[in-house]
Amino acid sequence: MFASFFLSGSCRTAPGYVRPALLLALAVPVAGMSAEVVQAPLSKARQAELEAMLTGEIQRVVNSQKRIEGQGRDVAASVSFEARSGEQELGLVIDLSETYVPLVFGAEMEDLQHQLSTTARQLLREIVSVRGVRFRYGGKDVYHYFPEQLQEELRAAEARAARAARKDAAAPTAAATVVVAAGHGIYYHYGFKDWRAQRDPSNGIVEDFITPAYATELSHWLSRRSEATTRFPRSTSVVTHVPSGQPWERIGARYHLQATYPNNPEIWNSLPGATDNLRERNEDIRSRPLFANHIGANTILHLHTNAADDMTATGALAFYQPGRDEDQRLADNILCYMKELIQAKEPYKSYNVANKAGRDDYGENRLAAMPSVIIEAGFHTNPSDAAALKDPVFRTAAMKGVEKGYRLNAEGKSCEPFKIDRIPDATGLQGVPIPIEVHYKGYPQFAVTAQVEIVSCPIGWTCTGGKLTYRDKIPSPLGYRYTCHTTSRPPANFRLKTTLDDTDQVSPEPVEHNVTCTPAAQETPGAAPVGKPSITISLG
Repeated sequence: MFASFFLSGSCRTAPGYVRPALLLALAVPVAGMSAEVVQAPLSKARQAELEAMLTGEIQRVVNSQKRIEGQGRDVAASVSFEARSGEQELGLVIDLSETYVPLVFGAEMEDLQHQLSTTARQLLREIVSVRGVRFRYGGKDVYHYFPEQLQEELRAAEARAARAARKDAAAPTAAATVVVAAGHGIYYHYGFKDWRAQRDPSNGIVEDFITPAYATELSHWLSRRSEATTRFPRSTSVVTHVPSGQPWERIGARYHLQATYPNNPEIWNSLPGATDNLRERNEDIRSRPLFANHIGANTILHLHTNAADDMTATGALAFYQPGRDEDQRLADNILCYMKELIQAKEPYKSYNVANKAGRDDYGENRLAAMPSVIIEAGFHTNPSDAAALKDPVFRTAAMKGVEKGYRLNAEGKSCEPFKIDRIPDATGLQGVPIPIEVHYKGYPQFAVTAQVEIVSCPIGWTCTGGKLTYRDKIPSPLGYRYTCHTTSRPPANFRLKTTLDDTDQVSPEPVEHNVTCTPAAQETPGAAPVGKPSITISLG
């Protein structure tokens, strides 16, 4: 459908976690983490070969890990593939001896597990796509040893079921309450008896201190574009937190929530009987989803930067809780649009963003009664990633991508990056506006600008390009008009190249197409040309 107004842009024709510091000892680069692996199903013989290789490597890493309280020195490991009903992708099971079970199943244990799952994923990344990794201990899952975690999981599942049953849950919208959780923050360590960050510095970044800027950025775009109400578990105040002597903005969520909800210790003191040195760090992790549950949030997004012993590990990742299809769709959508928005920026055209989210078990996601996704923007242990993480241009692009993934997922739309689908060749009479249709796919952020360039121009014509702006959201196709300002010339063929750019500077590959102008029917063949031949490109 073409509008009737015109825009100047005349064209006179004329003649483009490993989350915590994982001590990966593999001599395998991690840079290809996001590569999509598409291959024929593995034969049983090939699976057995890979399982033996993985078992040997996982055993080596287990042997090199520093044991935490309660773990035994001697641990046997085995790895096997598993195929789940209804899923095309294979999963992995890493089975470890009961001696690997610690006294407390908290942040330290999550770090060790993640090291092992990342090791396995990297070994397989050029061979077969693995979405999820499950851990067993002596053939049993973690709930066998920590039944209280099973009860928490069941309570979260019940809350999710109640949420889904509500009338408003049947028609999700972007305009909702979203908890934006900046990862980590200073906590009190009972062993060292001091206040300390949860992550070590690397390349000028401390994860605990950089994630609040990402949370503020994401909150801005969620409010502006999704019309969502956002809530922060951590404080944004620069006033001094007296016990630590640090600004409140650097302190973990647990302590801000304690000050805000003193009568709700179940949020921030969820392990009242714990006596281990890291109990407040573990409570800090748990406090974020428990806060989201308390206020009845619709979604929680956890923002992190990543770390690995291998400084070549690079790129953005996301994780969701096993068994939660809604969370999986959200996580995959977020990665899709993070890639689109980040790679739209010239310095980051090759920045690595995973194609699919990982299905891993983390407390931040597990305890949430609503869709919950962990987002890792990049590796601060990689010098190139670290430079990007400190760049406001990268930060804005990444968080715009998170917001877009959230919003389109809420609208029931899946991953479909902005691209020009096709521009059909057009033919029309000289002196009469010829409609050009630019069919696109995806979800550009309007306004969208079309740049029309002349690829080839007939002899005797003078050709120049033009620029048109579509300020209002218009469904595909976009249209403009091409007018040959002459009525007595022989048929003329023009080749054009049209490029689109949206407000976020997402610019899909341009498309070349043809326009043919024929003499008006009432003109006498061979009549002398009238006036100087030219064209006008107008918005339509």
